[in-house]
Amino acid sequence: MKIAVIVFPGSNCDIDIYEALATVCQANVDYVSSKQTDLTGYDAVMLPGGFSYGDYLRAGAIARFAPVMGAVVKMAQQGRPVFGTCNGFQILTEAGLLPGALKRNDCQQFICKTVPLEVVNNQTLFTSQYEEHERIALPIAHADGSYYADQATLDDLEDHHQVVFRYAAENPNGSLRNIAGITNRRGNVLGMMPHPERAVEALLGNTDGLRLFKSLLENGRVKVED
Repeated sequence: MKIAVIVFPGSNCDIDIYEALATVCQANVDYVSSKQTDLTGYDAVMLPGGFSYGDYLRAGAIARFAPVMGAVVKMAQQGRPVFGTCNGFQILTEAGLLPGALKRNDCQQFICKTVPLEVVNNQTLFTSQYEEHERIALPIAHADGSYYADQATLDDLEDHHQVVFRYAAENPNGSLRNIAGITNRRGNVLGMMPHPERAVEALLGNTDGLRLFKSLLENGRVKVED
């Protein structure tokens, strides 16, 4: 399985995801510039956190138009795994690959801390190595992480089991229904505000994010549609 980590101007978590996959999981990973227009040969794509294009206009709003995004959309449509964390999640919503939007935290401040989460759905490409309703802890670091969608969309997400992670015990940013991560209807696109790539080594005190990447590597070879 060959994985592309997209590097946008302003990305600052691309190295984190690369090292989590390449060094910790021994996966085949490449950095790919957002200027590229072709992702042929890759089986999955990662959109990292950071401040793509300085978060001008809106977080992820400009990155959505980066040359590489046409190829990312094509991969999603083919059923290949697409993952976005923090700014990557924002980009996925701006690109229409996931429903809803991420708005300013209710506290109107940047939040950086480790928070408890519940694994709501462990029947996805990304969560099969977790237990259903398992409590884990992952770092967050964002100013625009409050998930918002209209009630019909929220109900639809619940009905189709697309909510994958919820904030547990506390809601740090005001996300509706405590949503911390969702998939598309097909289940091959996951966006989440917490950073699993920052929790993959015991040396750093937390390995709760490691099983997300191991799940992807175990399940990532899916039947695709050309």
